[in-house]
Amino acid sequence: MNPVKQIAEMHDEERYHKNVLYITPEQQDAIKNVKIVFGGVGLGSVIAEAALRLGFENFVFIDGDEVEMSNLNRQNYEGDDVGESKVKSITKRLKAINPNAQIEYHHLFLEPDIISQYVSGCDIAINAIDFDTAHTPFVFDEVCKELGIPVIHPLNFGWAAAAYLVTPDSEQIYDIARREGRFELVLVENILAYIKDREDLQLNWLYDFYELYKEKSTEITPPQLVVGSHLAAGLVSNILFCLCNRLEVKKFPEPYFICTR
Repeated sequence: MNPVKQIAEMHDEERYHKNVLYITPEQQDAIKNVKIVFGGVGLGSVIAEAALRLGFENFVFIDGDEVEMSNLNRQNYEGDDVGESKVKSITKRLKAINPNAQIEYHHLFLEPDIISQYVSGCDIAINAIDFDTAHTPFVFDEVCKELGIPVIHPLNFGWAAAAYLVTPDSEQIYDIARREGRFELVLVENILAYIKDREDLQLNWLYDFYELYKEKSTEITPPQLVVGSHLAAGLVSNILFCLCNRLEVKKFPEPYFICTR
């Protein structure tokens, strides 16, 4: 096959030739060195790969988990990774895709009093920390607000996905009234409230899931599918791109939402 003939709108780097007409060379350059910190690389592993393939090349990964067999239904890990550090495994995977990527990783669970030392100097944060981890996800946002760092919250709803963008000047997720039980249920309620008038969406299945999960939430962790992981990765990649290129974005409490059913 003959090499693609380069045109003016195409980036000089062959890796990004297929981004032509969607992303200008100037936009491609704008995202390359933006430093993204990931609090959690479960769902974050799928988002990181999507962001890398789009053209982001500077990451910080923080997670104290090892890969488990139950992660393989939706996260970017392989059987050989089971028992290995998530941050180390996803770094190896992304480096195989783009050896030029600048990746810093920390195999640890974030505690509230050390968050600032790991997020300081980053441009955008992905908060994929489990909400059942005491107050850490809320403190993560508080620290980022103090440092002027926008935060994206991705959510996997199986056949759908959502994301929230929290900026230093927007309303904050940690200001939502909390209650006993899983905080994810509060966020689902918020999203359903925003999309209740969307007649184009057939969301009976999501309402049914919500009611069933309320019953089972003390017995199981949040159920997730690979479909939701990739939908969330697409949403977050779009938000990242828009932030870096000063395009219009929706801020919390307005959600990004996409559904396949």
